[in-house]
Amino acid sequence: MTDVASSCRWGILGAASIARKNVRAMHLADNATPFAIASRSRSKAEAFRAEHGLDRAHDGYEALLEDPEVDAVYIPLPTTLHREWTIRAAEAGKHVLCEKPVAANASDVEVMIETCRDAGVQFMDGLMFMHHERMRRVESTLDRLGPEPDLVTSRFSFRGDAAFFENNIRGDVDTEPLGCVGDLGWYCIRIALEVMGAMPDSVRARHHRMHGAIPIHSSAELDFPGRDGVRHAFIQCSFVHPLAQWVEICGPEGSMRMDDFVIGSPTEAVIQLETESQLTEQDLVHERRLERISIEDCVQEVEMIRRFSDLARGARPLEPIWGQRSHETQRIVDAIMSSASVDGARVRLVP
Repeated sequence: MTDVASSCRWGILGAASIARKNVRAMHLADNATPFAIASRSRSKAEAFRAEHGLDRAHDGYEALLEDPEVDAVYIPLPTTLHREWTIRAAEAGKHVLCEKPVAANASDVEVMIETCRDAGVQFMDGLMFMHHERMRRVESTLDRLGPEPDLVTSRFSFRGDAAFFENNIRGDVDTEPLGCVGDLGWYCIRIALEVMGAMPDSVRARHHRMHGAIPIHSSAELDFPGRDGVRHAFIQCSFVHPLAQWVEICGPEGSMRMDDFVIGSPTEAVIQLETESQLTEQDLVHERRLERISIEDCVQEVEMIRRFSDLARGARPLEPIWGQRSHETQRIVDAIMSSASVDGARVRLVP
């Protein structure tokens, strides 16, 4: 029998702010140990280690990858560094949890996934909402909307101030060239993929506002194949509008809505289900059946770390579907960027 480690020992490449949230999740997961941190600055690594209760601080990413006691790495580095350090981590035998967007383009993602596959290590993007128990309820409830969902509309936005665009790496084309499409649109694309159960045939998109060469307000239409014709997903992502993170999923017999699908509440995450919706009394009254589905006590980042740690420590077989979904998402990001660059022309995706 294959030995199963009692805990997955994690190394973190870089002390980015998002890393703090996931290190807390590693402390809370019963099968994970936040073990080592690496930074290009030794003093920064030591400060992070002390603050978050890690065992080791390494002077540089290479040193962490050479540490034989590290089982898996979390990579919250800028997007343009993901390819290099995912490949190096896989070649060092480390399982890889990589922040999104996974890379600058789908060709890079393909190489990253192939390297992980060849090395026999797990690859997954850090899309926390996919691990919330609410997503299982969404999947089991879809059939109440009709034979298949045919319309998904979503928006993820927040308003960045002048300091954000000046100081945050998301305002720098050399670190985050995909702008709001990669950072926020990634979530909207993934929920559409999961709900539609297929890749879109074509994409049309526009960038409505730019910060230099970076899109900071974009929208897209994704056309999916369906039993009765084309199905659609409409997404909007923005760094210049108030915080919103909602999705509505429709079918011929009903709809469901989540107002916080990206960052689901750890205490009570809700699905609003609406069926038997119609106008009555000379079209003056909206008559409908509303149902509130509640999922309590689920911390999505802890569930993500717990699942990944089981994969890394050998408690369950590796799951290539996560790499496949990352590659599909990145292909759609590429299509959005391509379409927007030619004023919204349709871009077809080859199966």
